[in-house]
Amino acid sequence: MTSVTRLFIDSGRALKMWRVWTYLGVQDIKARFHRSFIGPLWIVLTTGFFVTGVGLIYGLLFGQPVHEFLPYLACGFALWGFIVASITDASATFVRAEGYIKQFSYPKQIYLLRTLISSVIVLLIGIAVVIPVQLFFHEVNAMGWLYAIPGLLLLIMAAFGHITISAYLGARFRDFPHAMAVMLQMMFFVTPIMFPIQMLHEKGLGFIYQLNPLYYLIDVVRHPIIQGELALPENYMWAGVYVLTSWLLSLLVAMKLDSRVVFLL
Repeated sequence: MTSVTRLFIDSGRALKMWRVWTYLGVQDIKARFHRSFIGPLWIVLTTGFFVTGVGLIYGLLFGQPVHEFLPYLACGFALWGFIVASITDASATFVRAEGYIKQFSYPKQIYLLRTLISSVIVLLIGIAVVIPVQLFFHEVNAMGWLYAIPGLLLLIMAAFGHITISAYLGARFRDFPHAMAVMLQMMFFVTPIMFPIQMLHEKGLGFIYQLNPLYYLIDVVRHPIIQGELALPENYMWAGVYVLTSWLLSLLVAMKLDSRVVFLL
């Protein structure tokens, strides 16, 4: 049996065991806020305080209308946090599951999906901050949230590629999450999270976001939510290209390291 065949068989087995990885993912969230008084609402409060403080200051510095800038920042910050978690936090996916991997013969994809579930839950809680902000400024658009669904699916698919690559490389190279954290910190400042792309155009720096693949993943979700319309077709195209690329890389990494994971832990 080839490594590719084994991976596809294991992936099929993992999908059939959806109750297992869904339960584990939910339990991770519960454990994260174990004995906390308000539980996952800390995610909402953290995002809310950040957006309020930073949004008001940067909105004034950049000369942006507050009613437009705060929802833009809140949405971008939640989406960026999801991307970062799918790369850095996911590096410990197999390390955290060491006990399960060494004792049970479950397909390893279960632990990848477990991480995806917990990350998606955090994303949905975090992005919910945008709704009260939009309601406060009377900017909420229900259709915009529906239009965001295709982009959200692309983002989640890309995140699964990130998680797969990071989980295997994180088990092989323990410095991987630290290196990626540094790289993502640099990417944060050149990704339109805290500033609109119009500012880059005005300075002749449009190439900064145009060459940034993470921008397209964020825009296909944020643009519909903020503007109430679908993002540009080419942005969906580039987001789709990124998803396919990340899945191809994840397949290559998994083929190389899947059989060695248990020995790397």
